[in-house]
Amino acid sequence: MLTIFTPTYNRAHTLPRLYQSLVAQTDFNFEWLIVDDGSQDETESVVKSFNQKHFNIRYIKQQNSGKHIATNVGLKAANGELFTVLDSDDWFYSDAVEFFNTQFRKNKDMKALITLDTYEDGTVIGETLPTLTKVNWVDLRYKYKVRHDKCYVFSSHEISHMTFPQHGKSRHMPPSYQWFEFSQLYDCHLANKSTKYVEYQSDGISSKVKSNYFKSAENYCEYRKIAHKQLPTLKDKVINFMLYDISWIHTKLNPKYRFKDSELFLNSLIFLPPSLILYMFYKLSFKRKGWI
Repeated sequence: MLTIFTPTYNRAHTLPRLYQSLVAQTDFNFEWLIVDDGSQDETESVVKSFNQKHFNIRYIKQQNSGKHIATNVGLKAANGELFTVLDSDDWFYSDAVEFFNTQFRKNKDMKALITLDTYEDGTVIGETLPTLTKVNWVDLRYKYKVRHDKCYVFSSHEISHMTFPQHGKSRHMPPSYQWFEFSQLYDCHLANKSTKYVEYQSDGISSKVKSNYFKSAENYCEYRKIAHKQLPTLKDKVINFMLYDISWIHTKLNPKYRFKDSELFLNSLIFLPPSLILYMFYKLSFKRKGWI
């Protein structure tokens, strides 16, 4: 069985579309698990109005803590052998669940499957996938330059213990934290098949992602540290050091979030002067926009 996990916050207006895409599935071997991150709209009543004739719907409400914490709750509560995240403003193609279940049944060694996201008109978002059976996610991102959104389905056994950490009062952690962690142990199978429609909201997380360098500085320091271990080129590492420094500066150079490795720590200090210039630029820019 597949657990379709939906973290949501004030998306009562988009959930019915997602629900209708699940009703239209050609395979009902799934559960829909919703974790509400403290919504203040009609999300709860909308979810309770959904008919559960064809599949089970479970609803959990938590205090507003961020999508990464909602995902931790979802990973712990999931009943399915497979796990995928379907954001509240996205929806599935009608044969998505059938395709996922079939692929994992056919490939017993499959730990993760990556498929295509599209816009509502069917246009693939970003790049198609390379013609490989499977690949490490880090290679997919940095060697094959696949950077845009894709649909991920995981074996629950492998992903369930890879929860997101929480540092300070941060409300955001990049989803790719989990993918960097996953990539240390497993590869992903690839399928150039469209399975998910994506709609970007003007108030969504992705619209103001750089402001989280400040608002979630502690989490971003930890994210940059786990990413650094696997970055393949000097250029990638230099960029990562500078982005790390931006968040570390915002923590007032809190020693708790410094690199533990002495060489990496010294390298991060080398990049502090140019990073400070970038920090001031971003800070002024985000303040003008009202993002921080």
